[in-house]
Amino acid sequence: MNFVFTPMNQKHANDIVSDWHYDDVYSFYDMAADEDDLRIFMDTKNWQNTTRAVLNESDELVGWASFYTENDEFWLSLGLRPDLTGHGLGEEFVLECVRYAISQYKLIKHTIKLAVALFNQRAIKVYQRVGFIETNKTIRDTPIGQVDFIEMEKHIAH
Repeated sequence: MNFVFTPMNQKHANDIVSDWHYDDVYSFYDMAADEDDLRIFMDTKNWQNTTRAVLNESDELVGWASFYTENDEFWLSLGLRPDLTGHGLGEEFVLECVRYAISQYKLIKHTIKLAVALFNQRAIKVYQRVGFIETNKTIRDTPIGQVDFIEMEKHIAH
C-alpha cells in the first residue's frame, strides 16, 4: 500500500473521532476515550505542522500520525484505521511514518521515540521488527486508571 501524508483536516479528524473504534482492550486507543488526547488531536493549530492524515493511493483515510519535539526528543504518535489492524500492514505503516519524519523534520538526536501501552504486545512486536528498542518504562494516569507504558526509540543513521 502506498501512504500519502497530508495535513489533518476537519473531515478526517471527525472520521477518526466518530468512526474509528478498536475492539476489546484496544478500545483504549479510541480517540474519544481520552479527553486530553482528543483535545490535542482536535486542536487545529497542530494540523499544519504536527498532525497528518495518512491516505492510501485511492485517497481513503487509513491512518494518522503526529510528529513533535519534546525536551529535545523527537516523538512519533500514530494510529492505523481499526479495520486495517491485524492484516500485516503495521510494519509498512510504521516505516512510512519514520521515513516521513526523516524527510520532513529535523531530528536533533538522530532518534525517533514513541510510547506504547505495555498491554499492546501486538504493536510492540511491530515496533521491534522495524528497529525500535525499549528505553524506559513509565506509569501514566489515563481515563481507565494507571497504565504501564514503555518508551521505545529508533536510531536514525545520518
